[in-house]
Amino acid sequence: MKKILVVDDEKNIQVSLASILEDEGYHTFFASSGEEALEKIGNINPDAVLLDIWLPGIDGLETLDRILSLDPSQIVIMISGHGSITTAVRAVKIGAYDFLEKPLSLDKVIFVLKRGLEHKQVLEENIKLRSMLEKQSTEATRDLDEPGRKRESSGVLTFDYTDPDVSRPQRTVKESGIFYGIGLHSGQKTGMVIKPLPLGKGIRFENISEKGYVPARVEYLDSTNHATSVKKDRLEARTIEHLMATLHAFGITNLAIKINKEVPIGDGSASAFCDFIRRSGVVDQEGFIPEVVIDQPLVVGEESPDGRYIRVEPADGFEVKYTLVYPQPLGRISHHFVFKGAESFEKEIAPARTYGFVHEMNELSQLGLAEGGRMNNFILIDKGEVINTELRFPDELARHKILDIMGDFYLLGRPIRGRVTAQKTGHTDNARMVNLIREKYL
Repeated sequence: MKKILVVDDEKNIQVSLASILEDEGYHTFFASSGEEALEKIGNINPDAVLLDIWLPGIDGLETLDRILSLDPSQIVIMISGHGSITTAVRAVKIGAYDFLEKPLSLDKVIFVLKRGLEHKQVLEENIKLRSMLEKQSTEATRDLDEPGRKRESSGVLTFDYTDPDVSRPQRTVKESGIFYGIGLHSGQKTGMVIKPLPLGKGIRFENISEKGYVPARVEYLDSTNHATSVKKDRLEARTIEHLMATLHAFGITNLAIKINKEVPIGDGSASAFCDFIRRSGVVDQEGFIPEVVIDQPLVVGEESPDGRYIRVEPADGFEVKYTLVYPQPLGRISHHFVFKGAESFEKEIAPARTYGFVHEMNELSQLGLAEGGRMNNFILIDKGEVINTELRFPDELARHKILDIMGDFYLLGRPIRGRVTAQKTGHTDNARMVNLIREKYL
């Protein structure tokens, strides 16, 4: 039975929470001050803490800081009837898992609590599994092609030339790996297993409970509504763009990715995926894959100073210039990225997090999206100001759009040689351009 410590000096709050928590099968403990809470934490080792901001003696924020100094992995959910967005942001920066306002919705309390406990379990499992993977290598590489071994022709991509000027080595990962997290849009605990694949198999998504796979190709594109998803029959893979961008940057061409419908979101960027791929290792295979070499300009949308458009044109390598246009104080935000290998991606683009606006949150919730959004895995903007974090780059929002473009464009199944210029665009525009390139070149 999970143990929950409620820290609040209001008896009616204690009674209300006790009733609902006990009904849900939790063992509930109480403290009326910060000092009492710290003493009980040492004695009962709770699985989660509901902590009021306003307490006699040391206040809730100071109590939070002391709790996390004792156990950095503790799930602490702050509650307050007289808080503000500034207080909530400060609490999350200290390390609170979430923030709830009084009067409390008991359904919301249970939802957030369950989500927090799942998050803690994910972290603990991730640590255990990472340790296991470091101690032993997988046998999955036995399926890789051996020199001189004849491959089956079914499902294998072959190319007619290997000109090094327009081709790159095919690649997979050296070892299998496991990655745990939360789905951004489903809000559900999810995981991901990657496995090496032989030459020419491509990138494919598999499901934990169903047979078969979905190729990570534009032909199987299912949705571009706030994220990119692919689907084949009953199998689907959602929110794949950040992982696909990472595979694009590392040149991975053959990989099996097993998930439970949605790729974990991490911190809203691609940095965790980069670390994950580096731990798994990258190996060249005995074969090449040709680039898609853009030899003429292609445009989708209205190409004008304030228009919404995406343009692709010839270039010596791969580069993306993206411009956002918002009302002040955000204004115009641009970044120009010239791809020079995985290291340049890791440094300039991968750390850029997804972002959203306060006024969009209710709309997304009604659509059943962004249920996994946290104060610490996306950039939240209100009235043109970032309210929950510090930007990693002054132009982080534009860099994240470039991250999305790199992921969506890799649905071609091949790297691109060309310059992309985009303004005010999103996943749907990216998909239209990828389909146009496919029609012209593949």
